[in-house]
Amino acid sequence: MTVIDALDRLIQAPQLLEIDHVDVAEAPARVWELVRHADLARSPLIHALFAVRTLPDRLNGKPAVPFSIRVDDLVSTPERPGFQILVDDPPREVAVGAIGKVWKGEIPFIHVTNAEAFAKFETPGYARVAWALRVIPRGDRDSRIEIEVRVDATDDPSWRKFRRYFRLIGIGSRFIRHSLLGSLAKELGAPEAAENERALDGDDLLPDATAQDTRSITIAAPPAAIWPWLVQMGCGRAGFYAIDVLDNGGEPSAREVHPELLTPRVGDVVRARPKGEDGFEILRIETNRCLVLGGLHDAEARRQIRFDSPRPAAYWQVTWAFVLETLDDHATRLHARARVAFSRDQRLRLAWIRPVHALMQTAQLRHLAARAENRLPQDGWRDVVAGAGGAAVMTAALLTPFLRGRRSVWGVDAETANRDHAGDDLVPRPDWSWTHGVEIGASAAAVWPWIAQIGADRAGFYSYQGLENLVGCRLRNAERIHAEWELRPGDELMLHPRIPGLRVVRAEPPRSLVAYGLPDEHAVLAGKPWAAASWAFILEPLGPDRCRLISRYRVTASRGLLGRLVFGPTLVEPVGFAMDRRMLLGVKKRAEHLARPLGRLANPPEKAGIAG
Repeated sequence: MTVIDALDRLIQAPQLLEIDHVDVAEAPARVWELVRHADLARSPLIHALFAVRTLPDRLNGKPAVPFSIRVDDLVSTPERPGFQILVDDPPREVAVGAIGKVWKGEIPFIHVTNAEAFAKFETPGYARVAWALRVIPRGDRDSRIEIEVRVDATDDPSWRKFRRYFRLIGIGSRFIRHSLLGSLAKELGAPEAAENERALDGDDLLPDATAQDTRSITIAAPPAAIWPWLVQMGCGRAGFYAIDVLDNGGEPSAREVHPELLTPRVGDVVRARPKGEDGFEILRIETNRCLVLGGLHDAEARRQIRFDSPRPAAYWQVTWAFVLETLDDHATRLHARARVAFSRDQRLRLAWIRPVHALMQTAQLRHLAARAENRLPQDGWRDVVAGAGGAAVMTAALLTPFLRGRRSVWGVDAETANRDHAGDDLVPRPDWSWTHGVEIGASAAAVWPWIAQIGADRAGFYSYQGLENLVGCRLRNAERIHAEWELRPGDELMLHPRIPGLRVVRAEPPRSLVAYGLPDEHAVLAGKPWAAASWAFILEPLGPDRCRLISRYRVTASRGLLGRLVFGPTLVEPVGFAMDRRMLLGVKKRAEHLARPLGRLANPPEKAGIAG
């Protein structure tokens, strides 16, 4: 029997179900002994609430009964029926239940002999109430105490009576549970309160640390889903996911896992600034378990030296450990601990670094969790700002139709625009067109994969993502190449989820990709506006590591005012110019970007840590 089986055995389909929990900094064995055998009614507020509940009995002359919540005391007999232990599964769970007309002042209980009899009880007019106390291991040394309550009734009238009753006493019931759990948490301590005191991986690398700061976050993902985000960190790599303007040169931190960044080694240096070679030396790597960074800085020479070097007279030495602690199959506790040792002349440095680190570390953990849990917002503030700029470009283009001719050949010369290109035969006599281009400092073979994965259902268009999502595209521009998204002849190049896409008719890597949209036959037959369009991406080599990317769009449409408005250049061209130009620049930025390589200090230590 597993932890969750007890109440399923008693009330499989409850009409009321409530669960409360608290995490405590104590091993499960001790917690079990406490919740299973000790008096849990330790809060004065619980006693006061019980006194109010029993006031009518005491006014009628009944003797006061000492109040306690002790599981061991819950016994039911035929002579004195009531709550009783029905499932006892040490050291994990105990389940208690009772059957009665609980909405009455003097509750008539029904005694049952065991859990099976409780589950099968069906006599009309009663409610079945069961609750369980669970102790669930959370990581290496903490526990979760969970209280689950389930109720059902044997017929509809009884359920209505219970529901009216619970509207009155439900607040008190929840209060007792919350108070009980709160008192346990106060007695045993919350895991967060003890985190800075517990030993973590990496502490041994700086045993004489003068100061230490530990911050943690629970992430709803296994360690294997978090680990890649950690090992790809670094300025000029994936960033640090904190406040990019402060620690990544203003470049946005990665929103995707980049496979090419996932193989750091002990001794590598993760650079901390856009310029310069200083950073964090990788001291220990244990895959899916811990990543320990560190640094030893010679304050007088203003340079970083090997972590295991003899300390200079003026120095600053740190470790920065990220430790993954598995809580269960779906949750991980990520601990981030910074430790520092320094010479006496560096004490003032700690005064300003401490608050800055607290700010950055808190932001980093929050943003890491959002990435690992795949809950990043579709559009960030950068997308919104960029979208506003794109809207301004469109507005300017809409107000300057007399510049349409110049815009139609943006980035290319007249000769390039006027010669034949791949896909021209699909729309041989276009009503209007554009030929845009950009030179890229990368080979055509390196640029091709970025072109081959475009589409609203693939890598996006590397353009104004915020604007595209504003009109319902629901896309996210890719940061890396996804080979599985490569377009091939016959595939659909989706422009919008609610608009028919263009069919890929030619794909000749690394030279050209051509997509074509046929006229809508039904629109043609019905005399409605229609259009045929081709969109070609052409890569022209300009050298071994340079090429020109051309985007060529050609369209012919039905005659008539409505056709010209819907498919003509008056409205479409301003939007197309802004989005296409941005797309070309987006491809250029991605193709030219090379992740900053990890550094190596001279004569790296041979035994600084354990490579996993």
